[in-house]
Amino acid sequence: MIFLKKPYFLLSLLLFSGVQMVFATHYRAGEILYRVVGNYRIEATVITYSKWSSPSNLADRDTIDITWGDGSRSYLVRRNGPDVNPPNGVPDGVFVADDIKKNVYVGEHQYPGAPPPPNRYYIINFYDQNRMESIVNMSNSVNVPFYLEDTVKFPTDLANIGFNSSPILYYPPIDYANVNDTFYHNPLAVDPDGDSLIFELMPPLQNVNAQVPLYVYPDQFCRAAGRPDNLFQMNRFTGQIIWAVPCQQGIFNIAFVIHEYRQGINIGTLERDMQIIVLNQNNDPPQLALIPDTCIRAGDTLLAQITARDRNTGQTVTLSADGGPFRVAVSPAKFSTTPGNPANGSFRWYTTCDHIQVQPYMVLFRAADNYTLSGPGGANAANLVDLKPWMIRVIPPPVENLKALADKNGVTLTWDNPYICASSPYFRGFSIWKKTGCDPFEPEYCETGLAGRGYTQLTTNNIQAYTYRDNTTVVGQEYSYRVVAEFYKLPPNGLEALKFDLQQSIASNEACVFMPINVPVIINVSILETDITDGKVFVRWTKPLAGGINLDTILFPPPYRFDVYRSNGSSFSSPIMIHSTPDAASFAALNDTVFVDSLLDTKTTSWSYRILFYSNNDTVGATATASSIFLDVLASDQALNLTWGEQVPWINDSFAIFKLNKLTSLYDSIAVSYTHTFADTGLINDSLYCYFIKGYGHYGSAFLPAPLINLSEEDCQIPVDTTPPCPPVLSVTNDCELHLEQSWTTEEYVNRLVWITQNDPCSNQIHHFYIYYGSDSSNMVRIDSTGSREDTTFQHIQADNLAGCYAVTAVDRAGNESAYSNVFCMDNCPYYILPNTFTPNGDGNNDWFRPFKPYRFVSKIEMKIYNRWGEKVFETTDPEINWDGRDQKTGKELSEGVYLYAGYYFEQRLGGLIQQPLSGQKKGGGFIHLIRGK
Repeated sequence: MIFLKKPYFLLSLLLFSGVQMVFATHYRAGEILYRVVGNYRIEATVITYSKWSSPSNLADRDTIDITWGDGSRSYLVRRNGPDVNPPNGVPDGVFVADDIKKNVYVGEHQYPGAPPPPNRYYIINFYDQNRMESIVNMSNSVNVPFYLEDTVKFPTDLANIGFNSSPILYYPPIDYANVNDTFYHNPLAVDPDGDSLIFELMPPLQNVNAQVPLYVYPDQFCRAAGRPDNLFQMNRFTGQIIWAVPCQQGIFNIAFVIHEYRQGINIGTLERDMQIIVLNQNNDPPQLALIPDTCIRAGDTLLAQITARDRNTGQTVTLSADGGPFRVAVSPAKFSTTPGNPANGSFRWYTTCDHIQVQPYMVLFRAADNYTLSGPGGANAANLVDLKPWMIRVIPPPVENLKALADKNGVTLTWDNPYICASSPYFRGFSIWKKTGCDPFEPEYCETGLAGRGYTQLTTNNIQAYTYRDNTTVVGQEYSYRVVAEFYKLPPNGLEALKFDLQQSIASNEACVFMPINVPVIINVSILETDITDGKVFVRWTKPLAGGINLDTILFPPPYRFDVYRSNGSSFSSPIMIHSTPDAASFAALNDTVFVDSLLDTKTTSWSYRILFYSNNDTVGATATASSIFLDVLASDQALNLTWGEQVPWINDSFAIFKLNKLTSLYDSIAVSYTHTFADTGLINDSLYCYFIKGYGHYGSAFLPAPLINLSEEDCQIPVDTTPPCPPVLSVTNDCELHLEQSWTTEEYVNRLVWITQNDPCSNQIHHFYIYYGSDSSNMVRIDSTGSREDTTFQHIQADNLAGCYAVTAVDRAGNESAYSNVFCMDNCPYYILPNTFTPNGDGNNDWFRPFKPYRFVSKIEMKIYNRWGEKVFETTDPEINWDGRDQKTGKELSEGVYLYAGYYFEQRLGGLIQQPLSGQKKGGGFIHLIRGK
């Protein structure tokens, strides 16, 4: 790492490698900012705050060394301050307070492209020795390095996300606090790209992935000092830091990271390391009056009066303000102040459409007293401050002067052209919204869009025109229309599918229209009889109104008639004509508007109808389609759940539920629902119940009858128990635990299952249990069942295995089965031990080399036996081994002596075969004494 110090800068530029580093107490705070200046080209600004008094001045840096994260590094020259100490062609930095100097270093870097996966980011970092001495919440801070880093991310879909510049922090990272006074700090972060920012405290760093050792947060320090209620936290959305309260005089360091999000994707981080200088003075900070967050419609002026007071009557309070509204290019905010006690300020912002954005703007109001301290350089400001962040949303204004004109075929909408914010770079057109019935509500000042207002969007895509035609209207109905302006950002590739930061304007004024009754209006489709073959449906309609905006009887002369069309179901697909009224010689004689449709299946399906109107044998128009209400009753345990549906052009306001009274054989009204569902509870299982629905509806026109009453079919159902009992709790044992590392003589292996039921009402209906087994927990099959609820044990007997998983379910009398109990898995307990001697001398005793018996749960081995010269004499995969002391290849008896073996045996385990060394050694090596003598 190369650093240049005065006064040898010009010479040192040529002799980087020869400059000796100076390590002295030095750094207080800092951060790295970056911005995009080209394609994969970044400008980084390293800002540090350093101590200047001796010997720290010996470590002053004219040039610093940073790494860019792609294997390269640069030397950045200081850019701020005069060049007088002594003059050498490099600025000296700027003194911002007694013994505090600000240094700014700037440099550019061209990245070769996006970093390879999986990381997809570069880390810009700066490292130097040392921090300043005597930082209270660090151990031996004078020997702790100072380290800063930022993460520059390049997502895989960079064309969809775009490049990113870091936030800019306008409030410096050195601040003053006072013992026992609440401390506030805010970095005043403004993101140039309008990205969402999330703030998070972190320990300061001393190197890459290395936290400062033995670091403690300020509240932890104070709690250790006997202040258990101490609080230190950071608001994750505003960045406001609060410390309630500093407990000791001294210098504290903290750090935090800012995460940037765009389209929900983290696209970069910035770290700040900062210093809090805690004083112990007879001084109190001023107090700002509460400022509630707000919104403003673009084009309006936002005014606010700000006040601050200081309990120290001799102090003068000064107000200041900064933040996003003061940093915009067009029409920035203004803040005028009058110092005093109290101090007063006036905020004024003439907003424009250029200010519209999803993220709120933050204004940071600062009230500072004029308290000073005496220092080596004389009087030095050590102001105590109060900070209040103020969040302002700038929202799109409403579309104005919406008008609606109805004719017999639809509605035409128009509104002011141009829209007041059509020039905004994020304006993307209009969406059109409709609601049945008039709704003259006035949106609240900050209420955008129409969510929760009952409107339906008519436009799938936004429109750019200033007029819209709605041809989906129904005769005789009233409609409320509104228009909303839509705003959002597009990625660099301009793909609409990847739009983000969506924002809607205030809804326009309402335009309410009544549709003329120039054709018939259907008003009834009601079930008269429920039957699978002889059902009946009552169908009724009104004839058109004559005159005015309605039917022109001169243009459409008699004779008149109606044709009735019917379709199965509610979708009106493949309709057929089922009835035609006699011709009416005059409009006054056109009164045949009722039809009863019979011989239908009204039990299992609904029916829909439409009426065509003819004048002089030519079609004038038709009613909208209307269907009958269709009821469906679903069985549950001691309850029946009713749901129904219909497709009608009128509005159904409520539904009465009727239930058959078994004593009177009449239907009684038992409830009213304003939705399409109802649950009838407290019923008796296995008993039949019958219902029908009566709907009450209306059109918007006073010329049409109301209420419109229509009936569903009758539907019956039997409640049954469909609720499963609670699952039991299972445990499993076997004899493995009694014979660990021991032989075990048995002809069969047994896993013993025991379970208990939960002490809960849902366990009261248990009748018996099912037992499940599987080679693993994902492979379970039922293997047995018990005969009663009292039988809560089971023995699973196997010939050569104990490994497996078990579960038990509870079953009630209705056959409802619970979920699995806890799944309990058992493993085998393998045993396989080899002797080290055998005597193949033909006496019938120990003539074969075999494992100690009985071994268990070993399916195969891999064994090789060698003589003393390393020649293989025997090999097998049989767990029995059965070596008779002969050379396997020649069949000759081998001489007495020591033979070596190596290899593995394979245990049968729950997860499959597990390889183990034959002798317990790493490679399975052991020895065998072959003895021939008697």
